[in-house]
Amino acid sequence: MRMTPFGILARLSGALLWRVRRLTGDDLVDRAIVGIAPHWRRFLKKPVFIGVTGSVGKTTTKELLLGMLGRSGRGVGTIGSLNNIDATAQAMMRLRPSDTFFAAELSENKPGVMDEQVALLQPGVGIVTIVGFDHWSAFESREAIAAEMGKLITALPATGTAVLNADDELVLAMAAKSVAGVITYGLSAKAELRAEEISSVWPERLQMTLVRGSERVRLRTQLCGTHWVPSVLGAIGGGLATGLSLEACAAGIASVAPFVGRMQPVDTPEGVTFIRDDYKAPLWTAETCFEFIATARARRKIIVIGSLSDCGAGAPEKYIKVAKRAQEIADLTIFVGPWASQVLKARKAGAEDALRAFRNVRNAVEYLNSITREGDLVLLKGTNKQDHLLRFIMARTGDIACWRDDCERMGFCNECPDRKNPSGLPAFGAGASPADLDPQETPHCLRPIEAGEQLIIGLGNPEAKYAETPHNVGHRLVDHFAVSAGLNWDGTPGAWIARGAFQSHQVCLVKIKMAMNLIGGGLKRLAEQMAIEPEQCILVFDDLDMPLGSVRSRQSGGAGGHRGVASILEAFQSDAFRRVKIGVDQEGAKLNRVDYVLTPFSAVSRDVVEQALQTAETHVLKLLTARPKKVP
Repeated sequence: MRMTPFGILARLSGALLWRVRRLTGDDLVDRAIVGIAPHWRRFLKKPVFIGVTGSVGKTTTKELLLGMLGRSGRGVGTIGSLNNIDATAQAMMRLRPSDTFFAAELSENKPGVMDEQVALLQPGVGIVTIVGFDHWSAFESREAIAAEMGKLITALPATGTAVLNADDELVLAMAAKSVAGVITYGLSAKAELRAEEISSVWPERLQMTLVRGSERVRLRTQLCGTHWVPSVLGAIGGGLATGLSLEACAAGIASVAPFVGRMQPVDTPEGVTFIRDDYKAPLWTAETCFEFIATARARRKIIVIGSLSDCGAGAPEKYIKVAKRAQEIADLTIFVGPWASQVLKARKAGAEDALRAFRNVRNAVEYLNSITREGDLVLLKGTNKQDHLLRFIMARTGDIACWRDDCERMGFCNECPDRKNPSGLPAFGAGASPADLDPQETPHCLRPIEAGEQLIIGLGNPEAKYAETPHNVGHRLVDHFAVSAGLNWDGTPGAWIARGAFQSHQVCLVKIKMAMNLIGGGLKRLAEQMAIEPEQCILVFDDLDMPLGSVRSRQSGGAGGHRGVASILEAFQSDAFRRVKIGVDQEGAKLNRVDYVLTPFSAVSRDVVEQALQTAETHVLKLLTARPKKVP
């Protein structure tokens, strides 16, 4: 095929741009493109310029629109979920003067962000889906979010068309501020374009009857979930605004596959089906996914939940509420991420195994993939930048070796060049084994825990160089106990143990011989050997968020951001551990948090810590005296 002069120029400019980016960096090139794009926009007279915004569904609306318009014309849209001024400018520079349409997804993530995008786009059609609670922290009200979105509609000329969701009063109200024509859509009887006879019961996909005046057209989409109805109708409204018929719109929509990471079905060779809704997870969207799973037909239903955004204040309570709701729907619910341990208190008596919590994706993946069977339906709901839940699927084919939980890359893992590079924490259970037994070590202390005996577990790193560091105050406290009680430490393959009487209590002091962040696996193995239950244990550890020298105790709860505690709660799948926290806040220290907790205390701080250890000993004694009813 012969290339047009425009195509040749585009190829040359693309090759040149790649080299310029390498020399100058992306930021400089992006700013330059944003500066050039308005000048190019003046030459683009033929294309219809369409802007799409909303709290949810704008990417799918845009992709449906592109698929629909692309059947009878040629055009360009912003790539994927990119929705900032850079993405709009770069897409616009690919547009030809002879093209017929341009569709841009526009962000509303902060006040004022829409101004520059609308000025560049100069839209002829504006589509608004829903005003939700995305970016609540930036706006603090739905009305403020709607005002930002409304800038797209007020920018339309009298010859343009506003396509508005009649089921959202804040969206519908935008019509009063526009000089353009209006097409309303929704389920409301007052909407010009309506959907009736809607169903989406897995394994069937979303289908509906489109109604506009006397016209009725049956539409079968490839989408999953009735919550996509506003996106479908919004895209069709955009198609109608460009002159397409209702039948042509329906035919175009039917050909568009679900967008990546938006309720996207993925089948595995083993017969397990994953529903990927792992691109983003605003808290308020969880219920729409749950409704889909609730009505689905499947042998077993599993929900995996990662990071939920826009939780704001009271995040632990909100995660717990989500956990309770998920358990009403699914046979198994798995939480993964920093907040996971918080939900363990939502477990239902007699069905504890129906709710699991893992801080690290790797451990969650290994657990899930070990129990899934043919016919299972698994929902992945999370935030890609934080969770990268696609690894649940990639691990089934061995296409992933990266298990980092902190990379924060925007792209999906299957696109990452580093996905095959081993990284991240080792798998759960990796660590010391009986083969590591030193001939001098004496495992006689591993006899089962006796009636009335309680464990005091000091958290810390096993190497001597960390003995005087903030991370090892837990070790320091159990050492104090051993000295006070005249107990001797015995070595085992995975722990140091001292057992005996302390005042009127029978105690077992424990220091696990594993790195702090992996301590859960070591303690779990010890528990299996000694018949230990979480209710018998008191954890003692450092807390970076408490003032140096302060001490607090709790009967149960989440990990509070402490990775060592999180690994224990994950290993036992229980939050019933009592705990004593010793404050080690680094106020005045110039080191980052990781370096600080692994650096010995200063002389001044050591004196404060010594006093804190005495206070902590008192807290532990109180917990020993007021032991939970479940302790044998």
